[in-house]
Amino acid sequence: MSQSLRTIGAFALGGLIVAVAALSVRPGPVAGAPTAASDVALHTLTVSGTGKVTVVPDVARVYLGVTLTKPTVKEARDAAARAMTDVIAAIKGLGIADADIQTTGLSLSARYANGSSTKIVGYSISEQVQVTVRDLDKAGDVVDTATAKGATDVNGISFEIADPAKALDNARAAAIVAARTSATVMAGAAHVNVGAVVSITDGSAPTPIYYGAASAAPMFADLKTPVQPGTQDVSANVTVVFELD
Repeated sequence: MSQSLRTIGAFALGGLIVAVAALSVRPGPVAGAPTAASDVALHTLTVSGTGKVTVVPDVARVYLGVTLTKPTVKEARDAAARAMTDVIAAIKGLGIADADIQTTGLSLSARYANGSSTKIVGYSISEQVQVTVRDLDKAGDVVDTATAKGATDVNGISFEIADPAKALDNARAAAIVAARTSATVMAGAAHVNVGAVVSITDGSAPTPIYYGAASAAPMFADLKTPVQPGTQDVSANVTVVFELD
Protein backbone atom coordinates (compact mmCIF):
# COMPACT_ATOMS: atom_id res chain seq x y z
CA MET A 1 0.00 0.00 0.00
CA SER A 2 2.73 2.39 0.92
CA GLN A 3 4.59 1.38 -2.24
CA SER A 4 1.57 2.32 -4.38
CA LEU A 5 1.24 5.65 -2.63
CA ARG A 6 4.90 6.39 -3.29
CA THR A 7 4.47 5.55 -6.99
CA ILE A 8 1.39 7.79 -7.32
CA GLY A 9 3.24 10.61 -5.52
CA ALA A 10 6.17 10.29 -7.87
CA PHE A 11 3.91 10.59 -10.94
CA ALA A 12 2.17 13.62 -9.46
CA LEU A 13 5.45 15.32 -8.67
CA GLY A 14 6.76 14.64 -12.18
CA GLY A 15 3.64 16.13 -13.72
CA LEU A 16 4.03 19.23 -11.60
CA ILE A 17 7.64 19.70 -12.68
CA VAL A 18 6.66 19.40 -16.37
CA ALA A 19 3.86 21.92 -15.90
CA VAL A 20 6.21 24.41 -14.21
CA ALA A 21 8.76 23.91 -16.98
CA ALA A 22 6.11 24.51 -19.61
CA LEU A 23 5.02 27.73 -17.92
CA SER A 24 8.60 29.02 -17.83
CA VAL A 25 9.09 28.79 -21.62
CA ARG A 26 8.74 32.11 -23.48
CA PRO A 27 8.18 32.30 -27.25
CA GLY A 28 11.29 33.58 -29.12
CA PRO A 29 12.16 34.48 -32.73
CA VAL A 30 11.82 31.68 -35.20
CA ALA A 31 15.00 30.86 -37.04
CA GLY A 32 14.85 32.21 -40.58
CA ALA A 33 11.91 34.54 -39.93
CA PRO A 34 12.30 37.89 -41.77
CA THR A 35 13.41 40.89 -39.72
CA ALA A 36 12.19 44.41 -40.46
CA ALA A 37 15.13 45.11 -42.81
CA SER A 38 14.90 41.86 -44.73
CA ASP A 39 11.13 42.22 -44.89
CA VAL A 40 11.62 45.51 -46.73
CA ALA A 41 14.12 43.85 -49.07
CA LEU A 42 11.63 41.10 -49.85
CA HIS A 43 9.01 43.69 -50.80
CA THR A 44 11.02 45.85 -53.21
CA LEU A 45 11.63 45.93 -56.93
CA THR A 46 14.96 47.03 -58.45
CA VAL A 47 14.81 48.45 -61.96
CA SER A 48 17.39 50.08 -64.25
CA GLY A 49 16.41 52.95 -66.50
CA THR A 50 18.10 54.82 -69.34
CA GLY A 51 17.32 58.37 -70.38
CA LYS A 52 18.56 60.37 -73.36
CA VAL A 53 18.30 63.98 -74.42
CA THR A 54 19.43 65.39 -77.75
CA VAL A 55 21.01 68.84 -77.78
CA VAL A 56 22.76 71.08 -80.26
CA PRO A 57 26.40 71.78 -79.28
CA ASP A 58 27.14 75.44 -78.67
CA VAL A 59 30.94 75.42 -78.34
CA ALA A 60 33.53 74.44 -80.97
CA ARG A 61 37.21 73.78 -80.53
CA VAL A 62 39.32 74.25 -83.64
CA TYR A 63 42.84 72.79 -83.77
CA LEU A 64 45.26 74.48 -86.15
CA GLY A 65 48.85 75.56 -86.42
CA VAL A 66 51.96 76.39 -88.43
CA THR A 67 54.61 73.91 -89.61
CA LEU A 68 57.60 75.24 -91.57
CA THR A 69 61.02 74.03 -92.67
CA LYS A 70 63.96 76.40 -93.11
CA PRO A 71 67.71 75.98 -93.61
CA THR A 72 68.66 77.21 -90.13
CA VAL A 73 67.13 77.15 -86.67
CA LYS A 74 66.91 80.94 -86.58
CA GLU A 75 65.16 81.13 -89.95
CA ALA A 76 62.70 78.43 -88.90
CA ARG A 77 61.93 80.10 -85.59
CA ASP A 78 61.58 83.56 -87.12
CA ALA A 79 59.31 82.38 -89.93
CA ALA A 80 57.07 80.37 -87.61
CA ALA A 81 56.88 83.21 -85.09
CA ARG A 82 55.81 85.68 -87.77
CA ALA A 83 53.22 83.33 -89.20
CA MET A 84 51.75 82.37 -85.83
CA THR A 85 51.67 85.99 -84.67
CA ASP A 86 49.69 86.91 -87.78
CA VAL A 87 47.36 83.92 -87.33
CA ILE A 88 46.61 84.71 -83.69
CA ALA A 89 46.07 88.39 -84.42
CA ALA A 90 43.62 87.54 -87.19
CA ILE A 91 41.73 85.12 -84.94
CA LYS A 92 41.47 87.74 -82.21
CA GLY A 93 40.13 90.11 -84.85
CA LEU A 94 37.11 87.81 -85.13
CA GLY A 95 36.27 88.49 -81.49
CA ILE A 96 37.95 85.40 -80.01
CA ALA A 97 39.22 86.16 -76.50
CA ASP A 98 42.85 85.65 -75.44
CA ALA A 99 41.72 83.02 -72.90
CA ASP A 100 40.20 80.97 -75.73
CA ILE A 101 43.46 80.60 -77.66
CA GLN A 102 45.80 78.01 -76.14
CA THR A 103 49.13 76.70 -77.39
CA THR A 104 48.95 72.91 -77.41
CA GLY A 105 52.18 71.95 -79.15
CA LEU A 106 55.61 73.37 -79.97
CA SER A 107 58.44 71.37 -81.52
CA LEU A 108 61.68 71.89 -83.44
CA SER A 109 63.58 69.11 -85.18
CA ALA A 110 66.43 68.67 -87.64
CA ARG A 111 65.85 67.43 -91.16
CA TYR A 112 68.44 65.08 -92.65
CA ALA A 113 69.45 64.44 -96.24
CA ASN A 114 68.03 61.31 -97.83
CA GLY A 115 70.06 58.28 -96.82
CA SER A 116 72.05 60.18 -94.23
CA SER A 117 71.77 60.22 -90.48
CA THR A 118 74.31 63.00 -89.98
CA LYS A 119 73.90 65.54 -92.78
CA ILE A 120 71.39 68.20 -91.70
CA VAL A 121 69.64 70.00 -94.54
CA GLY A 122 67.21 72.09 -92.54
CA TYR A 123 65.03 72.47 -89.49
CA SER A 124 61.31 71.97 -89.10
CA ILE A 125 59.31 73.84 -86.50
CA SER A 126 55.69 73.30 -85.58
CA GLU A 127 53.42 75.30 -83.31
CA GLN A 128 49.83 74.21 -82.73
CA VAL A 129 46.97 76.01 -80.99
CA GLN A 130 43.47 75.19 -79.81
CA VAL A 131 40.88 77.88 -80.47
CA THR A 132 37.65 77.77 -78.48
CA VAL A 133 34.81 79.29 -80.48
CA ARG A 134 31.72 80.20 -78.47
CA ASP A 135 29.81 81.59 -81.43
CA LEU A 136 29.48 78.65 -83.83
CA ASP A 137 28.80 80.98 -86.72
CA LYS A 138 32.47 81.96 -86.47
CA ALA A 139 33.93 78.45 -86.52
CA GLY A 140 34.35 78.38 -90.28
CA ASP A 141 35.69 81.95 -90.23
CA VAL A 142 38.42 80.90 -87.79
CA VAL A 143 39.61 78.23 -90.22
CA ASP A 144 39.45 80.51 -93.26
CA THR A 145 41.10 83.48 -91.56
CA ALA A 146 43.87 81.40 -90.00
CA THR A 147 44.82 79.66 -93.24
CA ALA A 148 44.71 82.96 -95.13
CA LYS A 149 47.17 84.42 -92.62
CA GLY A 150 49.69 81.58 -92.76
CA ALA A 151 48.33 78.55 -90.88
CA THR A 152 49.47 75.38 -92.63
CA ASP A 153 47.69 72.84 -90.41
CA VAL A 154 44.03 72.33 -89.60
CA ASN A 155 43.99 69.26 -87.39
CA GLY A 156 40.32 68.92 -86.56
CA ILE A 157 37.30 70.37 -84.86
CA SER A 158 35.24 69.13 -81.90
CA PHE A 159 31.90 70.24 -80.55
CA GLU A 160 30.83 70.49 -76.94
CA ILE A 161 28.00 71.70 -74.74
CA ALA A 162 28.67 74.80 -72.67
CA ASP A 163 26.54 73.50 -69.79
CA PRO A 164 26.86 69.68 -69.88
CA ALA A 165 25.63 69.33 -66.29
CA LYS A 166 22.19 70.66 -67.22
CA ALA A 167 21.87 68.26 -70.14
CA LEU A 168 22.98 65.33 -67.98
CA ASP A 169 20.47 66.24 -65.26
CA ASN A 170 17.70 66.23 -67.87
CA ALA A 171 18.84 62.81 -69.03
CA ARG A 172 18.86 61.54 -65.43
CA ALA A 173 15.29 62.75 -64.95
CA ALA A 174 14.26 60.92 -68.12
CA ALA A 175 16.03 57.78 -66.87
CA ILE A 176 14.11 57.83 -63.59
CA VAL A 177 10.81 58.21 -65.45
CA ALA A 178 11.78 55.24 -67.63
CA ALA A 179 12.64 53.16 -64.55
CA ARG A 180 9.27 53.88 -62.93
CA THR A 181 7.46 53.00 -66.16
CA SER A 182 9.22 49.64 -66.32
CA ALA A 183 8.58 49.00 -62.62
CA THR A 184 4.87 49.76 -63.04
CA VAL A 185 4.57 47.31 -65.93
CA MET A 186 6.36 44.52 -64.03
CA ALA A 187 4.45 45.14 -60.82
CA GLY A 188 1.15 45.12 -62.70
CA ALA A 189 1.99 41.74 -64.20
CA ALA A 190 2.66 40.47 -60.67
CA HIS A 191 -0.60 42.02 -59.36
CA VAL A 192 1.17 44.37 -56.94
CA ASN A 193 1.55 48.15 -56.84
CA VAL A 194 4.67 50.29 -57.04
CA GLY A 195 5.19 52.39 -53.94
CA ALA A 196 7.75 54.93 -52.80
CA VAL A 197 11.37 55.08 -53.98
CA VAL A 198 13.78 53.39 -51.58
CA SER A 199 17.02 54.39 -53.32
CA ILE A 200 18.45 55.73 -56.57
CA THR A 201 21.92 54.89 -57.87
CA ASP A 202 23.37 57.05 -60.64
CA GLY A 203 25.55 55.23 -63.16
CA SER A 204 25.84 58.08 -65.64
CA ALA A 205 28.97 59.48 -67.20
CA PRO A 206 29.36 62.41 -69.64
CA THR A 207 29.96 61.34 -73.20
CA PRO A 208 31.53 64.17 -75.23
CA ILE A 209 31.31 63.97 -78.96
CA TYR A 210 34.23 64.48 -81.34
CA TYR A 211 34.11 65.12 -85.03
CA GLY A 212 37.13 63.98 -87.05
CA ALA A 213 39.90 65.95 -88.65
CA ALA A 214 39.05 68.66 -91.07
CA SER A 215 40.89 69.19 -94.36
CA ALA A 216 44.30 70.81 -94.14
CA ALA A 217 43.12 74.03 -95.78
CA PRO A 218 40.28 75.34 -97.97
CA MET A 219 40.83 74.45 -101.62
CA PHE A 220 39.59 77.84 -102.81
CA ALA A 221 40.32 81.04 -100.96
CA ASP A 222 37.03 82.64 -102.01
CA LEU A 223 34.90 79.85 -100.54
CA LYS A 224 33.87 79.82 -96.90
CA THR A 225 34.53 76.65 -94.94
CA PRO A 226 31.15 75.21 -93.86
CA VAL A 227 30.92 73.95 -90.29
CA GLN A 228 27.92 71.93 -89.12
CA PRO A 229 27.71 71.14 -85.39
CA GLY A 230 24.93 68.58 -85.78
CA THR A 231 23.43 67.25 -82.54
CA GLN A 232 24.77 65.42 -79.52
CA ASP A 233 23.05 62.74 -77.45
CA VAL A 234 23.54 62.88 -73.70
CA SER A 235 22.61 59.64 -71.91
CA ALA A 236 22.12 58.72 -68.27
CA ASN A 237 21.68 55.40 -66.48
CA VAL A 238 20.07 54.95 -63.08
CA THR A 239 19.11 52.03 -60.85
CA VAL A 240 16.00 52.62 -58.76
CA VAL A 241 14.68 50.49 -55.90
CA PHE A 242 10.90 50.80 -55.39
CA GLU A 243 8.74 49.60 -52.52
CA LEU A 244 5.93 47.25 -53.46
CA ASP A 245 2.50 47.71 -51.88
